[in-house]
Amino acid sequence: MMKARISLLAIACMLVSGHVAAQSLGNLFKQAVKQATKQATDKIEHQAQTRIAGPAEGGRIQPSGMAGGTRADDSPVAREAALARLRTAAPHPVCAAPGTMGQVYGTTCNSREFPAPPLLAAPKIAWETRPGWWGAWSPFLVGNLMLTGSCNNDDNAGVSALDTRTGKTVWRIASICATGNRRGTTGNVAFFELPTGQVLLVYPRDDGSAVDYYVLDVKTGRIAGSLKPAANVALRGLGGIFTGVNQSKQDGVSNLVGFSPTLDRVLWRNRGFRLAMRDDDPHYKPTFSPSALADGVLLLSARSLDQGESPTRQLHAIDLRDGKTLWRHDRQPVAQRGGGGEGWRSDDGTPMVAGGKAIIRVQGLLGAAGNGMTPEGDALRALDPRTGAEAWTTKPIAGTSIENRVAVGDMLVAEVRRGSAHALWGYRLADGVLAWRREVSAQTRLLASAGGVFYVTERVPSRRGSDQDYRLQGLDGESGTLLWATTVPGHNLDLDGGWGIEPDPRRRGSQGPAWRIGGDGAIYGVTLTGAFKLQ
Repeated sequence: MMKARISLLAIACMLVSGHVAAQSLGNLFKQAVKQATKQATDKIEHQAQTRIAGPAEGGRIQPSGMAGGTRADDSPVAREAALARLRTAAPHPVCAAPGTMGQVYGTTCNSREFPAPPLLAAPKIAWETRPGWWGAWSPFLVGNLMLTGSCNNDDNAGVSALDTRTGKTVWRIASICATGNRRGTTGNVAFFELPTGQVLLVYPRDDGSAVDYYVLDVKTGRIAGSLKPAANVALRGLGGIFTGVNQSKQDGVSNLVGFSPTLDRVLWRNRGFRLAMRDDDPHYKPTFSPSALADGVLLLSARSLDQGESPTRQLHAIDLRDGKTLWRHDRQPVAQRGGGGEGWRSDDGTPMVAGGKAIIRVQGLLGAAGNGMTPEGDALRALDPRTGAEAWTTKPIAGTSIENRVAVGDMLVAEVRRGSAHALWGYRLADGVLAWRREVSAQTRLLASAGGVFYVTERVPSRRGSDQDYRLQGLDGESGTLLWATTVPGHNLDLDGGWGIEPDPRRRGSQGPAWRIGGDGAIYGVTLTGAFKLQ
């Protein structure tokens, strides 16, 4: 009866507007019934999935075959509404991070969200420079300067500071290429912020001798000195705060080490971690995941000494004042079972802090998989960074896997796969409820966000026929609506590499993706042969 009433109403409206002259009544009736059926189905699905986050009664998370959330609307009306809201919205507070220089992933919270205004129209190349580099270093933004460079070139070798407004070279330090047999190699440098306003450039030597820790004075373009860490570690720096990781095979432990700002003193050691796994282990993960830092708490996943077999990495919260463990996440479901009855729990992986919560992915909520099989039941879990209390866990959807994640204002956007299908889902950070979803191509990759807009790329054939270009797109975080799209030449450019929440093993040692978002909202990046600005 409801379908019939809606159908007659639709036909009556079309008769009044004069559209019947172009169509038969039979076609009108079929279209109206189809539309009414879709509306009714969507309403039922919406009612059934009004809340999909959080454990059901009794602490058990119930499976669901439906994703919930509304489908993203790309209509002109929806697009204009999203743009109007974004233009008038007050600046959204991004995760408060120490330091003033550009962070690799936006802030120390590892959220891929940059404290910058959004790009509300398709960006164009503002400038591009090709100084003769081959294999440029991932850029580092300091005020109006972009630091990058290479030693793998005949001219303009060294670390260069480019003016972000014009692309012109402000200064260059060539001497670092003449040291340690670096000339003619790409090297693998890392830039860190120092509390003094200077920049620490960590650059291993190609002759196998000691690593250099250069202190760069960015105002004068000179090497102001060098630092020597008080312990031999793989150095990590977030907003001028330094930690490092190493292991002691003699003691049978791995260490997390906290340093003074000048690296000359060890402030604390946390020795509660296992030695590295064998890298030929099928369940191999590095002992320590990448870190996130928020409000004096360092968050990272690691294998604890007192875990039972077979241990997987648990999320740890470390107090940066004394290095003590505040809490660790031990509610990991068994994600995979072996033939001998042993089980491997879900690996907490790389955390991010968004909306004041530590976010991780959990697997196996719908049951453990067989050895070598993919776990069933991925979900996102939000925890209080200071106490570890669980805020929410999204409801797992059978057959789906959650991959990369990006914070976008009050939302968390995730890449989701279901067989060969690929989608983006937008979750509310307040309660974990799925607000919207959109289907995308298998080539689409989620990258970063700024000012409530997130950016994705899609590989597309180039006009050259020999390689691929990138279709760069900007989407509204609140609704998933597509705002703009443009094509960026892909030759010599790795636009989507390095943005995944889990490190790509092919980029071992890389200090980050090939571009950053500046405080003005522009994209500053490098290619194999030069540098560019998109705005």
